[in-house]
Amino acid sequence: MKCVFAAALLLTLAHSAAARPEHKVRIKPAVEPPVEISFPGFPPGWIRAERSTEPIIFVWPTENLTIAAQATFIIGNVIDPKAAFTINGETVTVHKDGGFNAYLPISPGTFTFRAELALATGTAVAERRILVPLPPSALPTDKLYIDPASPTPRTNLELRAGDWLSARLRATPGRRARWRIGRQPWREMREGGPGNYEDAWQAPPGLAFAPAAVEYELSKGWSSVGAKAPATVAVLDSTPPIATARSTPAGFINMRTGPNNGFLLFPFPGTRLPVTGRDGASVRVQVSQNLVGWLAAKDVDLSTGTAPPRAVTGNVGVVRSDRGAVLKIGLSERAVVDAQPDDDMGGLTIRLHSTVLHTNWARNEAPEVVSEVRWRHESTDVVVFHVRLAPGIKLWGWTPSYEGSSLKIDIRRPPSIDPLRPLKGIRVMLDPGHMPSLPGATGPLWTREMDANYAIMLALKRRLERSGAVVLPTRDSPTHELSLTDRPVLAVERGADLFVSLHNNAIPDGENPYAKPHGFMVFYYHPQSLDLAREVQAAFTASIPLPDEGMKWADLLVTRLTAMPSILIENTFINSPEQEQMLNDPYFRESLARAAATGIERFLVGAARRSR
Repeated sequence: MKCVFAAALLLTLAHSAAARPEHKVRIKPAVEPPVEISFPGFPPGWIRAERSTEPIIFVWPTENLTIAAQATFIIGNVIDPKAAFTINGETVTVHKDGGFNAYLPISPGTFTFRAELALATGTAVAERRILVPLPPSALPTDKLYIDPASPTPRTNLELRAGDWLSARLRATPGRRARWRIGRQPWREMREGGPGNYEDAWQAPPGLAFAPAAVEYELSKGWSSVGAKAPATVAVLDSTPPIATARSTPAGFINMRTGPNNGFLLFPFPGTRLPVTGRDGASVRVQVSQNLVGWLAAKDVDLSTGTAPPRAVTGNVGVVRSDRGAVLKIGLSERAVVDAQPDDDMGGLTIRLHSTVLHTNWARNEAPEVVSEVRWRHESTDVVVFHVRLAPGIKLWGWTPSYEGSSLKIDIRRPPSIDPLRPLKGIRVMLDPGHMPSLPGATGPLWTREMDANYAIMLALKRRLERSGAVVLPTRDSPTHELSLTDRPVLAVERGADLFVSLHNNAIPDGENPYAKPHGFMVFYYHPQSLDLAREVQAAFTASIPLPDEGMKWADLLVTRLTAMPSILIENTFINSPEQEQMLNDPYFRESLARAAATGIERFLVGAARRSR
């Protein structure tokens, strides 16, 4: 197997701000002759993550990091892996390369990890402090007390008739609690659990008032104490303002199911939506009669005195394109778009919200790709267009965009695939995750995820190119800065046929690294990416000597890419000493590249078989 010259690009995290000299690095060959590479910051000799000359180095957690847990892991390295090593009196197993990963109990307050390494010259000691939040204080039972952090709401709210508001209070149990908004009548609260008081109120029709404070009162007999929520509540009955989506680097804005909740839809710049409420920095918008969503206030411009959005459909046509066909739908203004493929990938359903149908016929100039287009009103203000592909054609991907107020859906058929050389001519975008400003996770020997991702990318790039693929890296160098939102945009602009994002996983703070096996996994989102994820996962299972954590559906920005099959691979757990050592071995990185390439190739063979 050929050694990847990219091994030299596994950069190491500096232990001081001082610049290090540039060294020439000789890479141990697998089959090819040695390759001389010079790169700033590498020590001479065999490529590996750097280990400090200090006896004990803590890599994670960082000093004074806050961790809310009862136990957590701590990783780092020691100068002598054979010396007895303890942390807080617990013996810690050290990997043969000096890296360690321990899982230890922690307690509230300022908590100190004290590490001791028994060297021949004496015992080396190092300490690392973290902050563990104190648990909620016990509620007193002998006096009236309101927990000052408990009154809701915590962010300013704007409501309309019919909206619900929850009031919550943590206070001395077994007392009388009530609340009110401004000059509204007091309302009694019920005690759902010891000291946990709550109530729910619905804004009635016809009520309106300016932002008002929310007051709480806790009493027993003639004695009482009060408190105010940190935010205000307003009830509006005026004409709703209109939110217009702003331009963003991604080309769309995120609509969520609630403030800080999961994603719902992705309106394009210029799309207008009525605002029906507000929660702090989020505004609620009416997408259609039966659907609401939430937008970040910073992503929209608000205006008043304008008519509510109401798009009207016009001319509809299908034209040929280099990669399939383009559906064009004339609209009087931009509408929120939602597109979903058919289960058999033989068609695409497009929903237009706050839209009225006024289309009588469609022109189809690409019958070899699209067999028909149908449309209907799904509800009063939702119009559905269904595109059925020609027999034998499977949907490879789609890309919605706007030209003025007209909607374009770029419908992609599978690329031309040679079953004997399935990768020949296929444009594969490889995305080595992270970048210098966001380097990702770090291993016990200071291996940075961004560098490991880049080295794997180079190994996979060379292997795919040998099979005839056209490889398009998102990051052109180890130090290339490229935002997350730019990566799927770049894939569309450069006409990629496949998108593969390369990452290495990390155990989260507070999780026991020994509670279950940790290994590789593959993520996907859209149905056209499912078979690609399956084949890559199967190839890893067959050849990579790590636990198989399975293929997973994930709502990740890069896997939401609709234009082509798109997956994200988590190759290893970089904060495992054993897996970090494997990751720093060019032979193992070649194994990862071979598994990914095998999965990609098998996916393409299957795609060729399914297409005519």
